[in-house]
Amino acid sequence: MDYRVVQMDEHTWRIEEFDDTSSVYMYLLEGSERAMLLDSGLGMIPLDEITAELTSLPVDVLATHAHLDHIGGNSFFEKVYINELDREVFSLHCDKFRSHYPDYQFRGQRDNIIWYTGEKEFQLGGRTLRLVSSPGHTLGAVSILDVERKWLFTGDTCCQASVLLNLEYTTTVETYKRTIERLLSIGEQYDLTWPAHHKIPVSPEILEQFREAADLLLDKKAEGEDIEMPFGPAKCFYYKDISITYTPDRVFDRNDA
Repeated sequence: MDYRVVQMDEHTWRIEEFDDTSSVYMYLLEGSERAMLLDSGLGMIPLDEITAELTSLPVDVLATHAHLDHIGGNSFFEKVYINELDREVFSLHCDKFRSHYPDYQFRGQRDNIIWYTGEKEFQLGGRTLRLVSSPGHTLGAVSILDVERKWLFTGDTCCQASVLLNLEYTTTVETYKRTIERLLSIGEQYDLTWPAHHKIPVSPEILEQFREAADLLLDKKAEGEDIEMPFGPAKCFYYKDISITYTPDRVFDRNDA
């Protein structure tokens, strides 16, 4: 596993962890008093040494969600914040889910998780991070609004690719649409979105595409193609620059809809 560091501005860095099969972005955000690392990747690179070279301030971790490619390096740090709603998916990805990646030697977790409820705000010193609940890809997924810079960090919620709603502990398309509508409703508060995978940065227009695609599925004006995923069969609806991967039982909030 290799990595590269890209400086985004004087106090912000993107850490890219990658090999031939996987790639994930982490973002180190520095204030005047503390720094926050958004996600900890797969944990195959020395994140403690990398972040120490970039900032002399204490570094905490804030997970956008609890999938294994976002929590793998948690043990490098003293405090890791994860939404309580992702506690079960965290356990799954620390245990059974790792067997899908036999070539990786994952680090163990430690007792450094701070489980929080509701929406939080972090003050780093002249830099405000505001959490926006974003259920969809997981129940406890969050987006992080970097208030002063007008950036929105979205994890896996709206990459310019497919959002996966076909895994254990994902939500319905209907719930996901409400998340996208909420992010669009605060659109005046951000100019760019920074996802955890694929193309970066992403124009807010991509959120509009996800809303349109979800509407077509919910209105039964479109249906995804049958595909086979490593975690079982699913459907994928390709729309413009994005797609939604889902299972037929996770379209509506009620199965009888």
